[in-house]
Amino acid sequence: MTDDYVRGAWIKPTEGAEREASSPFTYGLWLLSFAATAVIAGVLIIGYQNVESYKSLGAWGDFTGGLLNPILTFITFFAVLITIWLQRQELSLTRKELERSATALEKQDSTLKKQSFENTFFEMLKLHNSILDSIDLVNKDNRNITKGRDAFSIFYTRFTKIYRENYEKLKDQNSKKEIAELSYFLFWKDAKTELGHYFRFLYNFFRFIEKSEIQEEFYPKLLRSQLSDQELLILFYNNISVAGQAFRHYADHFELFDNLPVERLLDSEHAEFANERAFGKNPMNFKPFVPKIGWANDSGE
Repeated sequence: MTDDYVRGAWIKPTEGAEREASSPFTYGLWLLSFAATAVIAGVLIIGYQNVESYKSLGAWGDFTGGLLNPILTFITFFAVLITIWLQRQELSLTRKELERSATALEKQDSTLKKQSFENTFFEMLKLHNSILDSIDLVNKDNRNITKGRDAFSIFYTRFTKIYRENYEKLKDQNSKKEIAELSYFLFWKDAKTELGHYFRFLYNFFRFIEKSEIQEEFYPKLLRSQLSDQELLILFYNNISVAGQAFRHYADHFELFDNLPVERLLDSEHAEFANERAFGKNPMNFKPFVPKIGWANDSGE
């Protein structure tokens, strides 16, 4: 008895299973073969014992054979047609089963690809936060250390100071865009030691998402949600500068400034220097939200 491989283990089929696996036509064929053999043997034995009687049956045999041959030929042809039809049915079922198997394999492959992407994505997200936490700034006056996201508040304060100084000097000679680009250039000269690694990794993070086969909005949105207001402000001015040309594609493609607090830009006109697509669904409200007096008691209480 041959062994079958079922669900990862070799097991022997039961005798009942073997009987079910056997074709029901096998027994019929054996019976027909035995009956035909018995009839032929009986005719030969009787004919051998009654030779003269069988000679007289020659004309009757020719008539019977001429009548039965076309009938048997038609039955044979009909049986061939039935066999072809059954084979087509079996091939159709086999094709459908193969299609279901192919679909299942595609789904499995898609699931594996998504799992692999998610594993890499969340590892990169963890590394991004680790790089962010490693940023530290030391105050030269009191030696206080500012780390992580809090450091971006200091970065933006530095950039604001540089921009305002240059604006007062150059506002009559240069455009606001030129002054913003020059100010960021001067800011970046001092800040790139602390921020270079951060920008390079964030650039490659967005590049990884774009190049992957998993194109779902959830993942870039999740990455965008990790960025603080101060990070977005620094990224915005980087984006409109010469230093941020390579990053500009991903800012536009992933609508990086969808949550940018535009009211904190150093000038409302600066928003025009970036591609409109980069702002996504940003309401572009340049006035900070200020609740009305008695706002909490609008119900009349």
